[in-house]
Amino acid sequence: MEYVPPRWIRRLIIAPIVFVGALAFTLASPLIHLVAAILDLLFDRGRWRLSRLVGIGLAFCVAEVFGLFALFTVWVGSGFGLFMDRPFWVKANNLLAGQYMELVTNAIVFFIGFEFSLTYDVSPAGAQLLFARHVGPGDALRLMKIVFRDMDRRCHAVGAAKLQWDPFLDISGERLGFHYLSQTPKDTAVELDKIRQLTAAMGDDETLILCPEGGNYTPKRRAHRIDLERSRGREQRAEMAESLKRTLLPKTGGVIAALEGAPNANVVFLGHAGLDDIHSLRSLWRLMPLNRTVVAHGWTVPMSGLPSDRAGRSQWLLGQWTRVDDWIDETLRAQA
Repeated sequence: MEYVPPRWIRRLIIAPIVFVGALAFTLASPLIHLVAAILDLLFDRGRWRLSRLVGIGLAFCVAEVFGLFALFTVWVGSGFGLFMDRPFWVKANNLLAGQYMELVTNAIVFFIGFEFSLTYDVSPAGAQLLFARHVGPGDALRLMKIVFRDMDRRCHAVGAAKLQWDPFLDISGERLGFHYLSQTPKDTAVELDKIRQLTAAMGDDETLILCPEGGNYTPKRRAHRIDLERSRGREQRAEMAESLKRTLLPKTGGVIAALEGAPNANVVFLGHAGLDDIHSLRSLWRLMPLNRTVVAHGWTVPMSGLPSDRAGRSQWLLGQWTRVDDWIDETLRAQA
């Protein structure tokens, strides 16, 4: 199980260290950029990969510095947190998170060198469950940016517990109702119940983002997921995992818990294609700049006919995920 320090350590020790470090990097960025540009000019002319990575690092640092300062200001303004759940301060936190995501993801798109094209079916008004695939650099942040900025909705998310090492994501996530989930939880039932409670409390202008795969897609993880299902005697799920060409076999527990908490919510599935060959910093370094268009598409799935039992809902999810996988495969083949 991944280690996450206690809340008081994250607030009183890690957050100040990150703030000071990010501020120092920001202030020193002209010199750092100059050194990176000289090295690129000597060894990487035309691709400027080191300068691109420095640019992304600077964007994260600037976002962290201003984001933490703004979160502190909101905390003071809300009566040192006493009135944080009032609509005005909820909206303020939502706005800050959206601006953070926009700055960071726009920097990733610009410096890595790709364009992003999104289309999605407009779903009816109401609470929304957004189930998305997970692969490539910063795709989870871009998903949140889509909800915060493009859809103008309040965003909740189920994310990896390790994200709490980032002070801005930790603090803003706590205020906005994110649930940070360990990939190897001590008590799965407790974790799923927290997801159920989160979706049950959602309002009509709120969206929950959940990535059913449980982690970034890589060929190695795909093979591991297949072997794991076979080792547990789940031959049918192993065969299903093998049939998925571009995604991991989804984990059904979180999705079913979200559906149980918000049975009347609109369900949206979202796939994106174009970052599938970036599985590590090494592969990112090798491919930059990408010079391609990353295509994303989301569609609303009717809830009519959704099985009421968990086994039926698991099969329903696998069927919907096959549609996501097929869309990604067809899109990548068309781009080839």
